[in-house]
Parts: sequence; structure tokens; C-alpha cells
Amino acid sequence: MMESSVSLRESNKARTRLAISDVATRLFITRGFETVTVAEIAEAAHVSVKTVFNYFSTKEDLFFDRADDVRDAIVGAIRERPEGTSVLGALHELLTQRRVPFDATGWRPLRDPQRYEDFRSFIAAERASPALRARRLAIAESWTHWFEELLAEEMDERQAKLLAALIVGLVTLRDRELSDAMLAGASARTVERRVRALMDEGFARLSQAFPR
Repeated sequence: MMESSVSLRESNKARTRLAISDVATRLFITRGFETVTVAEIAEAAHVSVKTVFNYFSTKEDLFFDRADDVRDAIVGAIRERPEGTSVLGALHELLTQRRVPFDATGWRPLRDPQRYEDFRSFIAAERASPALRARRLAIAESWTHWFEELLAEEMDERQAKLLAALIVGLVTLRDRELSDAMLAGASARTVERRVRALMDEGFARLSQAFPR
């Protein structure tokens, strides 16, 4: 009974968090990140400002609410890769087969015109905001440290630092390629082809230096 209560409580918390984030994202896309206040988000979500900050430490976290999910998907691909598969092989598979690393539906959502436009608007909102661009850089730096520690479990520290930085650099380049293509109005299939081609070349080059 206690486990059921805990599960229900966690489920309710997850729904509240998602509802707040969805409201915030709509406001950011419509009005711009800098002009929207946390108080306005709270009012639109029918919660208090305190409740917003119970779920999100900063205003930027409301926009990048899935950043940890992306990181965890990459970590999972490395940790749970099949025996005999290299780190780079596992990441190549993940980053070519999926539009977003944590989304197992792959590239299909982009073929829905409404989903495409929603994602394009999200990208445009980030590009228009100096605060969000700075936060993305900070997220990338934090990921580098995460991946360093993970990779150090199976290679020497120097190699781990170098490979972690290169992986984050390639993920960042992937995001930029995807964003540039969508903002230019490329078709969903063209976006996918461009990202896949970039990842194929990038991982081929990295694999020459890190074959295992």
C-alpha cells in the first residue's frame, strides 16, 4: 500500500512538472524568453511561484526541462551497449536513429507538420535568447564532466577527457545542423538526411582515433 502511495505521489509530481513546463514553453515561444516572468508562468499554470521553483531551480530550466533526459539517454547508450560495441558505435546508432536521444519514435514526429512547426518555434525561441544560448553552453560543459567520469571507468583519464570533449562537441554540432536545417524550412526527410550524413562523417573520423 505504501509503495502504491509513493508511486501515485511521484506520478502526480511528474504531471505537475510537465504541466508547468508546457505552459512556460508556450509563453516563451509566443512572447520570447526574456519578456516572460516566472510570476506569469505560475499564473497561467494555476500554481504559485513557490511551486514553480519547487520543480525548477531557474527560469532557464523551464525551457531546457528535458536536458537531463538527453544526457541520461547518451549515458544509457554507453553503459548498456551490447558486448563488442564501441562507445562511438553505440552513440552513432543513437544519434542517427533518433531525432532526440530519449525519444524512441525516431524521426517520425518531424513528418507531422504540426510537430515540425512546434519544434521549429522552440528552436527559434532559443536562438533569439542570449540567456538560453548561454545556458546551452553551460549544459554542454556539465555534460563533458559527466561523460569524463563515465568513460574513465573503461579507459585512462586522459583519453576519457579527450573523448568526452569530442563527443559533446559532436552532439553540439548535431544540434546546430538540425536547428539550421529546420529554421531554413528544410523538409523533415532533408533534416534527417543532413543530420545522418554529419553523424556518419563525424563518427567515422572519431573512430579512427578511438577504435574501441
